[in-house]
Amino acid sequence: MDPPMKSLIQNAISYFKRSFATGLLSTFGSSTPTPILVSGYGYPDSATQSCPRSGELTRRSAGILYADIVDYTRLTEEDEEGTHLRVVEIMQIVKTCVDIDRGRVAHIAGDAILAEFEDADGALKCAINIQLATRRWNADLPGNQQLRFRIGVNFGDVITDDGDIYGRAVNLAARLESLATTGGICVSDSARYNLKSQPQIKFVSMGRRYVKNISEPVEAFWIEVDEQHVVDIDLTIAVNISATAS
Repeated sequence: MDPPMKSLIQNAISYFKRSFATGLLSTFGSSTPTPILVSGYGYPDSATQSCPRSGELTRRSAGILYADIVDYTRLTEEDEEGTHLRVVEIMQIVKTCVDIDRGRVAHIAGDAILAEFEDADGALKCAINIQLATRRWNADLPGNQQLRFRIGVNFGDVITDDGDIYGRAVNLAARLESLATTGGICVSDSARYNLKSQPQIKFVSMGRRYVKNISEPVEAFWIEVDEQHVVDIDLTIAVNISATAS
């Protein structure tokens, strides 16, 4: 991660923590309220500004990121209000990571977020940034209040309708997320094949895996970050950013 990128993420985390503490989370540096990023309460602005409206279906290739908060139901049972507030805060940070890597949030449903990118590189880079930013954010919280993500990354054709994206490639990204462990990133063979040179990333094959509602087994990979190629990152939280499948 280059220094400007690290600085942007750290500044975003600091901003949201200050805003959250002073009750200003509803604003994002302007007088215009930021939509609440929780299913049932609204969608981010970008989901409706840059895509065709309903009835104008389009198909294109995209890098796809699907992230889900681990143990969300249990955390809600233990502390419903506190978990909700923390989810709102962490989703704002995730959205900032997506924006930094030139992606677009397509949908948020409670504890899960779906985003698309022009290429596989953007999706994977954002996945890594999300995990690093989340670990830094969690560092200030007790263990029973921390939020952690599993992330699936895929590349393929998507159908766009009314700001949301659909199709087999989207479904596969969600299924890959279920193969990752806490704090992990699971990558499809298609995403890996369409990446540009990424010397700092080591792909470890998980073999061909059957996933729910997809008839054929899929080739999946978890990743490690080569510390010799990581620039200006705290390696105690950056190395082994993903883990083997559960």
